[in-house]
Amino acid sequence: MQPITLLEKNVEFGNAGELDTRNTGWFVGFSPWTQGTPGQLRHVPAGEAMAGLCVKWFSHGAGDPNGEPKPLSEGRTMSILVSPESEFRIEFSTRADFAADTFIAHTLRRHGDFAIWGPGVFHRAFGVKPASILTVRWATPG
Repeated sequence: MQPITLLEKNVEFGNAGELDTRNTGWFVGFSPWTQGTPGQLRHVPAGEAMAGLCVKWFSHGAGDPNGEPKPLSEGRTMSILVSPESEFRIEFSTRADFAADTFIAHTLRRHGDFAIWGPGVFHRAFGVKPASILTVRWATPG
């Protein structure tokens, strides 16, 4: 399977305010409407154990952190743009060197834009414009 195809099944982009949450606002969790996306990244069955919950709030300046590759992802990670009028680009790859044919990129531009990815993905980020990002990471069994 091609690296891009693998990434498309393990990375999802969206906007929290535009998802159909049946007027509840819950867009990650055990609700039926979190199912149906490639990789089921936003769905966590009600009885599934989770471990290692981490939450990060960080304000990135323009040019920060300049695309420094991060370690291979474990568990699931979701980054949400919480500041208005910002730009924060995230790139995802199956390889640590981000070879040209092995990565996909997405820019968070609007309040509520998010990227969620699963284990086995390398990522790097670029602060295009000043941006505050809320990142949540958790692990699930298996």
